[in-house]
Amino acid sequence: MYQRSQFVLFMEELEQQLFGLIDQRGGDAQKVRQACEFAREWLSGTVRETGEQAYTHALRVALIVAEEISQSNISIIAALLHETAINDEKVSRQIESEFGPQVLFIISEMLKISRLQKEKLQLNSENYISLVLTITKDVRVILLKLADTLDKIRQIKLYGPERQLKIAQTARILYAPIAHRLGLYHIKTELEDISLKIIEPETYYNIARTLNETKIRREEYISRFKQTVTEALNESLSGHGYTYEIKGRPKSVNSIYGKIKKQNVDISEIYDLFAIRIILDGVPPEKEKEACWNVYSIITNIYQPNPTRLRDWISTPRASGYESLHTTVMGPDGHWVEVQIRTRRMDEVAEKGNAAHWKYKESGKDESHDKWLGSIRDVLERKDSGSFDSEIGDKSLQPKAANIFAFTPQGDIIKLRQGATILDFAYSIHSNLGNTCTGARINGKIVPIRYQISNGDTVEVLTSKSQKPNLEWLNIAVSPRIKARIRRAINEETFKHAEMGREMLERKVAQLKLDFNDQIILQMTAHFHFSHALDFYQAIADEKVDLHAVRDFLQTLKAEPDSHPTETPDSNGEYTATFDDSDDALIIGRDLVNVDYKLAQCCHPIQGDRIFGFVTVDRGIQIHRQGCPNAKDLLARYPYRIIKARWNDTERQSVFNADIIVTGIDKLGVVNHITEVIAKSETSSLRSLKVNSKDGIFKAYISVFVGSTAQLDALLLSIGKIKDVIRAERAER
Repeated sequence: MYQRSQFVLFMEELEQQLFGLIDQRGGDAQKVRQACEFAREWLSGTVRETGEQAYTHALRVALIVAEEISQSNISIIAALLHETAINDEKVSRQIESEFGPQVLFIISEMLKISRLQKEKLQLNSENYISLVLTITKDVRVILLKLADTLDKIRQIKLYGPERQLKIAQTARILYAPIAHRLGLYHIKTELEDISLKIIEPETYYNIARTLNETKIRREEYISRFKQTVTEALNESLSGHGYTYEIKGRPKSVNSIYGKIKKQNVDISEIYDLFAIRIILDGVPPEKEKEACWNVYSIITNIYQPNPTRLRDWISTPRASGYESLHTTVMGPDGHWVEVQIRTRRMDEVAEKGNAAHWKYKESGKDESHDKWLGSIRDVLERKDSGSFDSEIGDKSLQPKAANIFAFTPQGDIIKLRQGATILDFAYSIHSNLGNTCTGARINGKIVPIRYQISNGDTVEVLTSKSQKPNLEWLNIAVSPRIKARIRRAINEETFKHAEMGREMLERKVAQLKLDFNDQIILQMTAHFHFSHALDFYQAIADEKVDLHAVRDFLQTLKAEPDSHPTETPDSNGEYTATFDDSDDALIIGRDLVNVDYKLAQCCHPIQGDRIFGFVTVDRGIQIHRQGCPNAKDLLARYPYRIIKARWNDTERQSVFNADIIVTGIDKLGVVNHITEVIAKSETSSLRSLKVNSKDGIFKAYISVFVGSTAQLDALLLSIGKIKDVIRAERAER
């Protein structure tokens, strides 16, 4: 008689386990049986890199999904079939036909996660975690991937050394944190412990050996500790109307390793190697704090607390909302024991709400998935697989993420804004790449620069040396930072273009044997009705201004005599700029639409000051006082940039900023008198005040708004009359 092989018997045993689980919870196993037959047929003879049959792996993953994550038939079927659809459209169509679009979708999305580039995982772990959590619209995809990873890590010894290390690193860095965030702590712990065993075997076995040697002793110790605490709590809490639960908190090898590394101590020095949690039930909200501190008092009456290890997150909850009272006490035989005290509400918030354990241990990480993950955890913890699919329409939708993630061909992960285009991607890598970007290649398909990138895309940017940024790009880019780069690039291109126009103009001026200086540029700019010389140069380069018209205007200038300022030292030896009053001057105060001028900050000229203009390279004309401290340097180095200017006597500007210095005897109330004088003045107002005092003498540096030099002189006269004021004068910078 034909005897079935051990392999077939093993397969049948796994299948019966699976069918038994479904029967226990009252589910219909018929579709699952059909999926097993389908997978057996399509995976027949398919061997994995471990040397085992692919169907074996599929069955184990399905059992994890059914038993350890408590998923429904849809997820179980997807687990059974997840390897049949790899690069086979025919199989995919058949899966959709026989098992429905949801099953095919879960499998397809899971394969999308599996194919993500992970070469740079260690450098960008948080970005990868966010990518996996937002890449799909169905949380069952992530759960299936966790089950697949858990089976791989359990069978890790079947892989070669190099592959073992890669699987362990991916499980530890990427999938363990995701399992933690979903509340699948047993999966998280197993992934971390086995990964540590592969990555740092010596460390793992040293800790494991120590824990194993002390296991019985630790369990007996915690039991003895709990018994003493239980007796005290029963006696003290009777009559309060609430109960309690005491939980032991066993530490995993990886958790202990983390503390050893973080605290740089030996395993014997870890405070919470012995740890318990006391959870109070039936406590009214208004009495929670009192109840927790009451328990703290009971514990510390028995055991001496370590005051440096008290953590009161009840009076002052963490920013995340986490509430709990932590203390570390000296238990029997001189061992430290960590005790956490909280109410049931606090425990629910800590374990399932926005302050979940993963969140406060990974402070500073992305919090955009909190509500979504919390709702998923609620459904998972019910252990009711039937309810999962009925609620999945609401729960599985991905959180409204502000970011997406894409890869370069080299495997670097780039974080982008939602809706980011190829242009955003190119500029995120390098400005030069963005400036020359013409499009990209995604999945072998060439796309334009306005193409919106999807989560997980690998983007190969295409460039051309002839490509240049333009204003339309500002409507394509999404990120404000990228738009700023585009504007800067356009401005640089504009300056290059304007430089061409400037060179054309300079040659035309030279032909007429005129000096090409800033004064002549100002005259031409005003004549041709441009606000800025840059615009004038561009117009010449673009042939919007006829060079014949420019030549005609320049010829009219040849007949006009030159007028330059002369340097004249004042009575103090300071140089001022003076002009022949018969010369034309720039009139300050008129609405000069074609002339860009500003009052200089170095000397703050005001109405009534004798002034001159200085033509800057990129900031228009700066108006200075003729007594400006910078006048001598400007006249000496750039005489050709000096132009005449005067105030419009018939039209006054409203206010000017002026700085004054008041020196006086430092007596009580004198500064108040000064500010009162300024406040009462109808022609001035206070802008700022700073006072320094030394050896009984004060100096007040005051900034005021005035309308003219006459008003400023009147104000200085009034301040000078104040008792104890020695001198009031305008500041010379």
